[in-house]
Amino acid sequence: MRIVVTSDSHRRRNYLYDIIDRHIDNADLFIHCGDGEGDVENIPFIYPKIRFECVAGNCDWESTMPLWKVVKFADKKVFFCHGHTYGVKHGYERLLETAKKEQVDICLFGHTHTPYIEKIDGIYLINPGAVCNSSYAVIDIIDGKINAYHAKI
Repeated sequence: MRIVVTSDSHRRRNYLYDIIDRHIDNADLFIHCGDGEGDVENIPFIYPKIRFECVAGNCDWESTMPLWKVVKFADKKVFFCHGHTYGVKHGYERLLETAKKEQVDICLFGHTHTPYIEKIDGIYLINPGAVCNSSYAVIDIIDGKINAYHAKI
């Protein structure tokens, strides 16, 4: 089972569509971690058969999207947000505290534009980097094991 994670597309919707097109046949879930509301609004119409989840970022002004979500996927619990409300540019402590409280296996965030993967206290913290910088993340869950890596378009 595969999740493709994006964030911070900042009007580079063609990059976002390139990522979806690359993984449309091998991903089971696409998640966008904010700062791209205008970029994601047509995805359900252009790609009606994919499972797509998204949240609002700090540049998604007047958005009606939630600031965070939790989804179940491949027997794993996944929390995702943009990260600005957790101060991720100054450290991951508040984000990790929330991930622990929610009892998740995977915690996804954006905002910093910096790719990041680390397992802390049994929770994978993953920032896909920024679509506007050609970066995204792929998470494979096979036999209950999580393998995450960064990719470029």
